[in-house]
Amino acid sequence: MKNPTNLSETLLPALLLVVAGLVFIGAWRLPDTATADLVGPKMYPGALAILLAFLSGLLLMGAAPPHGGDAGINFPGIVRRFLPLVLFSTLYVLALPLLGFMIATTALLMACFYLLGERRHWLNFLIAAGCTLVTYLLFATLLGIQMTAFPG
Repeated sequence: MKNPTNLSETLLPALLLVVAGLVFIGAWRLPDTATADLVGPKMYPGALAILLAFLSGLLLMGAAPPHGGDAGINFPGIVRRFLPLVLFSTLYVLALPLLGFMIATTALLMACFYLLGERRHWLNFLIAAGCTLVTYLLFATLLGIQMTAFPG
């Protein structure tokens, strides 16, 4: 009989490959739109499915070393880090229409940095604001997606 750790390290990537295949097939079956949009509705989920399949294949081949049982992955660690991230994500969705993309996203990133243990607040702010600005410019200028940057 196989070691359960080895079995789970084989079973999970195989399951993820199946999920990637299903997502790709689902994206492929989406109807073509009549718009002149170059990206279209199939591009994003198809690209994510290909990326998931690639990373799952790497895991299946053993390219990534097995985890050593991180001590932070236990119930107190989950309560201390994961659940607050879910709460902040929920608050982000609620705050986005009120505060605009720039303020809400910068606040979310700073909260995530804090939860992950980074305590240099000015550096956190600069990184969060910079990443938010670059993301906004990417969406607003290159992709042409209109978002509310600040509260109106």
